[in-house]
Amino acid sequence: MENEQKVIGVLAGGYSSERDISLASGKTALEAFEESGYTVLFVELDREGFKVNGQLVKISDLGLTYVFNAIHGAPGEDGHISGMLKVMGIPHSTCDTFQSSLTFSKFQCNTLLKHYGVNVPESLSFFSEPSPVIFENWNFPLFIKPNRSGSSFGVSRIETIDEFTEAFHIAQKEGTEVIVEEGISGIEVGCGVLQSSFDFEHSSVLPSLKTQAIAITEIVPTNSTFFDYEAKYNGKSQEITPARIDSELSQKIEEVSIRVYDLLQLNGIVRMDFIIDQTQEPFLIEVNSIPGLSDASIIPQQIKHRGWKLSHVLSTLAEEHIT
Repeated sequence: MENEQKVIGVLAGGYSSERDISLASGKTALEAFEESGYTVLFVELDREGFKVNGQLVKISDLGLTYVFNAIHGAPGEDGHISGMLKVMGIPHSTCDTFQSSLTFSKFQCNTLLKHYGVNVPESLSFFSEPSPVIFENWNFPLFIKPNRSGSSFGVSRIETIDEFTEAFHIAQKEGTEVIVEEGISGIEVGCGVLQSSFDFEHSSVLPSLKTQAIAITEIVPTNSTFFDYEAKYNGKSQEITPARIDSELSQKIEEVSIRVYDLLQLNGIVRMDFIIDQTQEPFLIEVNSIPGLSDASIIPQQIKHRGWKLSHVLSTLAEEHIT
């Protein structure tokens, strides 16, 4: 097969709290690329370095045609891997260094998007614990979260100011900068987005790249008050695709997601997370530049709902980067 001559490296692992999730995402990507007939190397990163089958390797020695970056958290999602691959001249699946770093820094990203008129929750960031008095007049619940982390590690939802100190310390275990975010009550949804010159909806080739929404998934935690780690990965949530919202609201969320993708000049498959408040207004919570691909993840569910094959989506995006 033609694709056998192309060597795809799937990077997974890393050394953040999201390591195990990354390994699961990487295995899904590995299977998808193998299904498309590529030669695939599963490259695992840990504190010792990059490894193939447990042996330390140099990325530059692997003869990679393309890299699929499935490393959630640091150093895959924060721009370090993107920068390394850019310097080495290896095409890859994710955003460039600046965009990766920006989207990984939730507070800075949302502050920029607010400047461009995107609805985001009110929030402040801190490197040391502030006086809780600051938040006495905020709308509760509050969300206390690390600024540079994913998969809801270190995130707490508090109902009273008495819970603030403990929640702040939990967040700081995942990173020095902590966000305090005003809670928005409503429906949580995630919208997958990608950019391609192939129209997946109509199975046709386009004259140029087009940013396309995949689908909108409604997230209903069944055993917690928000979409925390247990809800995301241990089956303690109900994920409904398509979301149970009207077509007008769906279109609005897709349009905002596409606008943000284009505004930030993102790349690859991205997921935008929103809360829809009681007035039916969507608020962007965060931008996930390397969303999960495991069986418990939202993006594969959305792709399946659309009747697309994950192997076709990933191989199409890869081929557009291999020149």
